[in-house]
Amino acid sequence: MAADGDFVSYTGFTVERASGVLTLTLDRPEVGNALASEAIPQLAQVFRSAATDPAVRVVLIRANGPAFCAGGDVKGFARTIDQSPAERREDYRARMDRAREQVEAFLALPCPVVVACQGAVAGAAVAYPLGADIALAEPGTRLVFPHQRLALPPDGGLSYLLPRAVGVRKAAELVLTAATVDADEALRLGLISRIVPTEELQQEAASVAARLSRAPLGAVRRARELLKGSLERTLGEQLIAERDAVAESVAEADFEEGVRAFMEKRRAVFPSTNG
Repeated sequence: MAADGDFVSYTGFTVERASGVLTLTLDRPEVGNALASEAIPQLAQVFRSAATDPAVRVVLIRANGPAFCAGGDVKGFARTIDQSPAERREDYRARMDRAREQVEAFLALPCPVVVACQGAVAGAAVAYPLGADIALAEPGTRLVFPHQRLALPPDGGLSYLLPRAVGVRKAAELVLTAATVDADEALRLGLISRIVPTEELQQEAASVAARLSRAPLGAVRRARELLKGSLERTLGEQLIAERDAVAESVAEADFEEGVRAFMEKRRAVFPSTNG
C-alpha cells in the first residue's frame, strides 16, 4: 500500500493514499479502461490491504479518460476462441475464480466507498457503482449490460447486486435485453446516487470522500454494517443489531466529542480521524 502522497503503478490503474482517502484510478483510457486479466488479482489485493489498513477511512474509485470502464478486456477474450471448448471452459473457470476474489474483496471493504462515473460503465464494471455507498455520475454516463451480445450471462457480482438495487424483474429486463441505461434513468432506478456536472465530477467526488474521511470511524462502519445486513435479518434481529451497534459507539471517544461539540455549538473533531 502506498504511503500518503505516494503513487504505486499497477496494471492499468494507480493507487494513492492521502488524508485517509485511498484513491484508485483506472488508467487505460486508450481501451476505455477495460480491465486486463492480470489487473484483477491486483485489484483484489488492493481492496484486501485497504480493509486492514487503519489509515484508510474511505475508498474513492475514479477513472481517467472519457469512459469509466468498458468492463472485461474483449480483445483478451478473442485470444481464447482458438482454444478447444474444454480448454476454454477451464480457462474461464479460473478467470471467474479470480474475479470472485476481487468482487468479494471489494464488497467486504469496511469503510465507505465513493465512485465517480463518466461515459460508459459496462459489464462487470457496473458492480463498482452498485457496490458503492455513494455513486456520482456525470450527465453523459451510460450503464451498459452487454453480456448477452457476447453470448454470456452476467458476471462480476451483477446477478447479486442488481436485483438488490432494482428488484428481480427490472434486473431481468436490463440483463436479458442487453440494455443501456442513461444517467437520468440510472438515477431514477437507484443505480447511482446523484448526477453531477461533468466539469465538477472529480472535485465533487474528492470532496465527498474527504468529508467521509472526517466522519466518526466506528459509527460510520457500524452504520454500513447495519444497512448491508438489514436485508438478511428480521425486524427483531435488526433492532438487536442496532442496539449492539449503539452500545459499542457510545463507549468510544468519538461519542464524547460529538456530544460536547453539539452542546458547545461547534463542529466536532472526532479523535478517530486524527490517525
